[in-house]
Amino acid sequence: MGGSLGLALRAADPSIHVSGYDADAAVAREALARGAVSELAGSAQSIHAGVEMVVLAVPPRAAAALLDTIAPALPQGALLMDLSSVMLPALAALLEARPVPLAERYVAAHPLAGSESSGIGAARADLYAGATVLVGRPLAPASPGSPGARVAALWSALQAHPSAIAPPLHDALVALTSHLPYATSVALVRTLRRTGSMTRALAEAAGPGLRDTTRIAGSPSALWAEILSLNGPKLIPALELLEREVRALRHAIAEGGPALRAHLEEARAFREELSA
Repeated sequence: MGGSLGLALRAADPSIHVSGYDADAAVAREALARGAVSELAGSAQSIHAGVEMVVLAVPPRAAAALLDTIAPALPQGALLMDLSSVMLPALAALLEARPVPLAERYVAAHPLAGSESSGIGAARADLYAGATVLVGRPLAPASPGSPGARVAALWSALQAHPSAIAPPLHDALVALTSHLPYATSVALVRTLRRTGSMTRALAEAAGPGLRDTTRIAGSPSALWAEILSLNGPKLIPALELLEREVRALRHAIAEGGPALRAHLEEARAFREELSA
């Protein structure tokens, strides 16, 4: 996410200065070589006095932990934008442990873009073009240069579509639209794994449906373990609903006839509504 943002910013405005830091020196050097950053910072708190925005493109727990490091070094007037896919943990840490002026400069933003690939090697300058970005702030300026308006302007300049959302609602929605699909994909792959010696046959018989449905199970497991754990209060009820639906489908298949067709048709019709 961070590498793609740097590439997109520099493609949109070659004169823009992007300073970057990564705890892994090899990743940092690759980001510089690929042009995602203009220069490398020596540490997370090495922030230029004239910086307009500091962006955290790290897992949610790391974002919360970095607040102690970044808060004292954040220049006056600069925004702190977090790209974590779960908004409440970092936001809660900020509100509990930081003075109000910093809390007022924090903006959670979740771009709905990307794939199962991760790291600077998967970064693309066009990743955010056409993508929705959920922003945990009102976008309409309550005052000139409000945080939400500034963040919205940045994403709009990258041809993305910023949309305001309250952080609690964000976490509830992504539990259904992102975290539940990932968990479902994992469960399907683990179900197939239980066939044991049929692995080769499964691979040979796998069509687009299986590949599409299981693609996100190939995402980085460490990151997803953190996301699912942090958003567990919202995800667990969604999983319970899914379990009920799986049982209902099993009963419909056993019964067959009109009941099964009606079950499938209801799903097909709602899928069209979601895609409209």
